[in-house]
Amino acid sequence: MDFTDRTLSSRYELKYWLHPSQLRAIREAIGPFVQPDQFARLGHGNSYPISSLYLDTRAHDLYRTTVEGHKDRFKLRIRSYSDEPGTPVYLEIKRRANQVVRKVRARVSRAGAQALLRGGRMDMEDADEGVAEFISEMRRLDAGSVIRVRYEREAYESVGRDPVRITLDSEVMFKATHDGDLSLGGTGWSTTPTEGVILEVKFTDNCPHWIAAMVGQMNLENLSIPKYVLSLSRSIAAAGGAEHRHAQ
Repeated sequence: MDFTDRTLSSRYELKYWLHPSQLRAIREAIGPFVQPDQFARLGHGNSYPISSLYLDTRAHDLYRTTVEGHKDRFKLRIRSYSDEPGTPVYLEIKRRANQVVRKVRARVSRAGAQALLRGGRMDMEDADEGVAEFISEMRRLDAGSVIRVRYEREAYESVGRDPVRITLDSEVMFKATHDGDLSLGGTGWSTTPTEGVILEVKFTDNCPHWIAAMVGQMNLENLSIPKYVLSLSRSIAAAGGAEHRHAQ
């Protein structure tokens, strides 16, 4: 199954917190303008699981650029949608410059990604565009596996000509990961401190009028909601607490 991202490589991205009680109103507001994306239609409740393995430096430099509010920053991650043998994974660089997001995404084999994480070489023959850029950034930073973040995504795409994508992310969890594990399953996951459901709106040029109307009517506030930062912050705090208890 090929999870192609239809929102284009360069886009605007808005994020909002939702209380679960607001979901029905959101679905009703967007209903006339969107349809479940091709993969959501195959899942239960128009949703599917996602797991992202984030890479960073030993000093967590990429994490710190977000915490410190840098306008130009990026993340390195490897995204997986299934633990079925033979399913691909996706190398991603997500760059942000002010409000504009540019995403480089390349499909690779699971075995190839794991070889890369172990410090080996990938077979570059017939590799998707973007693989070389990901490897270059990874090696420039000497970045390695830090943490996996998984969640359930309810996903919709516009039925009109303008590409718009709306997602509702819930059940966000994390697991510190330093061995290159790309799976969605297993034990040892912890809950990421998110305030309900994360609504993301992605579009290429102007925000559609029906989205602006929905945001105004529901009094939603555009916020920075970085899953990686929230998850790693909780992981670091939990590790510090465990060390303190051990010292006692």
